[in-house]
Amino acid sequence: MIEGDSMGTHIRSTLRRQRGMSYWSLMLIVAVFGFILTCVSKMGPAYIDAYYVDEGLKTLAENPGLRDMTRGQIKSELDRYFLINNVRGEPTKAVQVIRGADSMLVSVDYELRQPLFQNVDVVMKFDKQLNTAKPELCCEPLVDLEQFRKRD
Repeated sequence: MIEGDSMGTHIRSTLRRQRGMSYWSLMLIVAVFGFILTCVSKMGPAYIDAYYVDEGLKTLAENPGLRDMTRGQIKSELDRYFLINNVRGEPTKAVQVIRGADSMLVSVDYELRQPLFQNVDVVMKFDKQLNTAKPELCCEPLVDLEQFRKRD
């Protein structure tokens, strides 16, 4: 009988230690998951647009007649690509074409402010460049725009 009594005490103490999640820990997990889901739903479209800006510049880099195109033609090509891929807003307005002595720079440099909740905003900055002198390095900001203009 002594063995059974100590065994019952051991089982009761083990069950007390294995209670599971409390209400507050469950609420914390739900709140964290909700915050992450809110961030992804608010910021995700901006990053999808940035991906299509990259792809648009890479497609433009593959164009053999790029050096002979006017600024208007280049902007029109990018606008058409953005329209097909549903890129709207800041990227389409921020296209700049700068001609240098030996190369041309197509830049899409913009900032997007997205309200997250109440008075908290998320600011996302995107800087994509295509330098015709180095088309294989497309879409990474390699040149300071002011320095490029001084060379012109």
